[in-house]
Amino acid sequence: MPRKLAKPEDQMKRQLIANIQYEAEIRSIDREGQALVAHCSEGTYRKRIKDPGTFTVEELSRLANKFGIPIQSLFKARVVADE
Repeated sequence: MPRKLAKPEDQMKRQLIANIQYEAEIRSIDREGQALVAHCSEGTYRKRIKDPGTFTVEELSRLANKFGIPIQSLFKARVVADE
């Protein structure tokens, strides 16, 4: 049976989570710290990570401000250069 093609919104959700994890990792912000920045409990934040469509604009805005990037950058694909 052929594999289903990923929906564009699924790819966007994966990209959002990847960017949040990348930005948090380079700034050494753990999950607890990310939850504090987003003004939600760790349990709620864990649910948001599992289903990124449940993030509110305010939570994403707070994370982007903490990372020092525009909120739009959380949705953009990153270019990885080989060294």
